[in-house]
Amino acid sequence: MAPVKLSPVRLVWGPWDDGYTLDRHTISSVPTGDPYRWDTKRTELGQLVYELKYGKNWGALELIVETAEDFIRNQWEGLPALECIVPSPPSVSARGLQPVVAIAHALASRLAVEVCEKAIEKIRPTPQMKNVGDWAQRRQTLREAIQRGTGNVEGKKVLIFDDLMESGSTLGRVTDVLRSAGASEVYALALTRTRN
Repeated sequence: MAPVKLSPVRLVWGPWDDGYTLDRHTISSVPTGDPYRWDTKRTELGQLVYELKYGKNWGALELIVETAEDFIRNQWEGLPALECIVPSPPSVSARGLQPVVAIAHALASRLAVEVCEKAIEKIRPTPQMKNVGDWAQRRQTLREAIQRGTGNVEGKKVLIFDDLMESGSTLGRVTDVLRSAGASEVYALALTRTRN
């Protein structure tokens, strides 16, 4: 299988050393007239993420991972040899198998690095950050919820991985926690973004 076509955007504004989102999540979303329905068109990667995350289409996993691996190996200039991947903590803990964690494990296996899933800990549930409009409230909620875990990242070059990014506030908080835990370098990768 060939990786999907992407429109990557570099994340130049965060606390991480470097970062990217690989593509937009949606192209358009138009109301259908029914107050609960939208005609949503997604990018190819956005559709795969949507199917995996909300449709439990585990067949999408391989192509998502292949696409992320290809970008990391062949397109991300200046990325050093990574030592571990830290999956971003999911907003919804009620899902059985978490898509972002499953992707991180599969990607780490392909890149021959470890997954440092326990480097951060979500000590209390949070609403989905896309539903928290106030930036200060979002930061405070994440500061209280995401803390250092028991996993060791001291001196390591770490990749934080997320499936969907809106503002980058979660990636920023995880970066801060990993730096305080002694990570030598922190990179951020989100598959899709909700904004250009």
